[in-house]
Amino acid sequence: MEQLITGPFKPIISFRYLKSTFEKLLSSKNPMEQFMAKEGIKILDANPELVTGTSAIDVFYSYKEEVDKIMAFLFPPALADNEIKAALFPYSNAYFYVSKRFKSIIDETSSDVNQVLRKLYKDNDDSIDLNPYAIILNKYYQFNVDFERPKQIQLVDGTGVTRTYRITFNADFLNIYPNENAVEITSEILDELLENAQDKSVWDLYFPEDSWTVEGFGIISMIDTTLDEKIDDFKAHLIKGNSNNSKPIIEDLRKIFNISDLEIGNYIVEGDQLIRPIGEGKHTFTLHDDGQQVSCQSYACKYVYDTLFVNHEPVVLSNVLNYSKKSPGNSLSRTLLEKGFKSAILLPIVIDGELKFIVELVAHKVNQLNHINKVKLDTIMPFILSHSKRSIAEYDNEISAIIQNQCTSIHPAVEWRFVEEAHRFIQERDAGFSPNFNEIKFENVLPLFGQIDIVGSSVARNKAIQSDLNMALTLSKNILRERIEDKNYPFYEQLIYKIDKQIYELESDFNNNTEQEINLFFEKDIYPLFRHFKAAGPKNDKIDDFINTLNENKHSFYVARKAYDDTINNINKSLSVFIEKKQVKAQEIYPHYFEKFKTDGIEHNMYVGQSISQNTAYHESVLFNLRLWQLQVMCEMEALYYANQHNFPVKLDVTSLVLVYDVPLTIRYRIDEKQFDVDGAYNVRYEMIKKRIDKALIKGTTERITQPHKLTVVYSTNNIEREYLSYFEFLKSKNYIGDKIEILEVEELQGANGIKAIRADINPKLEQANTLFSMADLEASL
Repeated sequence: MEQLITGPFKPIISFRYLKSTFEKLLSSKNPMEQFMAKEGIKILDANPELVTGTSAIDVFYSYKEEVDKIMAFLFPPALADNEIKAALFPYSNAYFYVSKRFKSIIDETSSDVNQVLRKLYKDNDDSIDLNPYAIILNKYYQFNVDFERPKQIQLVDGTGVTRTYRITFNADFLNIYPNENAVEITSEILDELLENAQDKSVWDLYFPEDSWTVEGFGIISMIDTTLDEKIDDFKAHLIKGNSNNSKPIIEDLRKIFNISDLEIGNYIVEGDQLIRPIGEGKHTFTLHDDGQQVSCQSYACKYVYDTLFVNHEPVVLSNVLNYSKKSPGNSLSRTLLEKGFKSAILLPIVIDGELKFIVELVAHKVNQLNHINKVKLDTIMPFILSHSKRSIAEYDNEISAIIQNQCTSIHPAVEWRFVEEAHRFIQERDAGFSPNFNEIKFENVLPLFGQIDIVGSSVARNKAIQSDLNMALTLSKNILRERIEDKNYPFYEQLIYKIDKQIYELESDFNNNTEQEINLFFEKDIYPLFRHFKAAGPKNDKIDDFINTLNENKHSFYVARKAYDDTINNINKSLSVFIEKKQVKAQEIYPHYFEKFKTDGIEHNMYVGQSISQNTAYHESVLFNLRLWQLQVMCEMEALYYANQHNFPVKLDVTSLVLVYDVPLTIRYRIDEKQFDVDGAYNVRYEMIKKRIDKALIKGTTERITQPHKLTVVYSTNNIEREYLSYFEFLKSKNYIGDKIEILEVEELQGANGIKAIRADINPKLEQANTLFSMADLEASL
């Protein structure tokens, strides 16, 4: 049988002391404590070996079901997802029961948990585990020796982050008592033990093998203090330097390296561009002062590029003259020599996995900075990192403030261009100029436009208004009739006459004037009169209900219109959330500009092209994949709507439309309007078509090209027709659309002739694909 650890202490796994605790709780005034105690004793009485104990682990594990039940009293299931606890075998780092959260930590960590726990009470591998001795000396002999120390362990979590946990040990159910060969510990012996705290031979002398029994089990509890550790480190770093004054920092570094004229500089890495530091007293010594932009590739030789910008490792140039001869003409060596520096260290600062900053240490003599004294940086690296983080944060905050001041929120795909413009803005401002935030444009982009439009929304809105007005008029008439029965006032008769006239006009010729006249009638005549009835007369439920039904903001009935407005809002919200989630995958195809608008339905614009993506090469296959993505999502959005139509207060239909435009455009961000617009007179044709196409008719008919349950794609060239017919055939193979695919001629629109459309039925019960369709899927289906 597998045995527990032996040696000076004989371990016995038992629940003897837990049972004693349960027995004490039987006299508790708390009924829940009494209940738990009775249930625990019942289990232990039925399994006496758990009380008498065993030293064999396999025997103990044969009672796993009973042990799990017992542990449930000490590990409340309701807290299992939050508490980090484990029950340990006596005098062991091995655990036999853990909370759910502790188990998830164990499952995710790459650390050896048993090995970490083994070192919990040891200063190092060679030191003695004093915890069992502490229990003997304090609990058995009552010596009250302070063995307490901070108990912490570190485990690497599933993301590779080292997390720190503070540990407490509960020995309530653990006892240590002497065996026959135990040595009586006197005060004199205690003095000797404390004077030789790490001398194992002394401890072995007074604690011979098998001299004490360790019976029961222990419980450890852990608290994640990782955040506290980070905060403490941050405070310590702040003490070491002043982020607003670089002079003390330079003086510290000069003393550390024993170089009286050592200089420290820095620059920012923004994508592929190297940006000079901003602010008074901040310098860069390896970028030229001519103001020209420098890219990572043009900065130095391939070795420096790979080491610094790819591998994020320090670069040491102990002899800049030799480096210049080996790699002539590069910007780095030329700039250093022009400024009189003969040795340098370039230190990459990586924040959250991204290279953000390069710290420059430069000296005027050859070999003053070298691979040997570079190791001194290891001791001050926390300070450098903290200082760099603060500098980056301050600069990023300034960039964000400028963009927020000059623009609205910016789509992530084009944010890089706004950051670039903000850099220029700051540099010109700090140089003493009065800069303007220039308009930003992206040339040669291709648009993708789509919309899901709610059919007859204006008619439905008017019907809702009519219904509310009719309800208000009818209820008012009934209330006035009851008043006439009590007091036959001619004024009430006149009001009823007006109401009848307005009901007739409402039903026969409803228009905006009708609505305004009725609302004015209520505002001047009905509402004041009914409020008078409510204040002066006896309680009248009908008047109370009438006044309570009035919308506080609109001062009118808002029942049918609320149902309509709720329907529109719910449709827009559900479709908007859906396309936003789908956009995450679309951005993975290729970064592109995306915007959506909530009207009576959802419209979206997409613009794609090389000018929008800073670092990703563009190929026409990107456009094909995004066009196929758009068709897939349009089908899924309409199917989603009809699948949930029964949940909306008003039953409305929707139509789906895609406009394909294959002429490259330029979009420009208008600072004054805070939005992107298509730029140029010819490009405005695209916007005109967008606004008119959804109301267009099939040529020679009165039928609109957009119809419920159908996907309509509008285009104007044969190439587009062939391309989209292949997409439709593919979608048909995926059961997204029906068999019938129509090619329609569209009536002539002002400023746009020769427009055609492809139309097909959308399968309302399509099964959404878990992944986006791609051109590879299309080609495989051919």
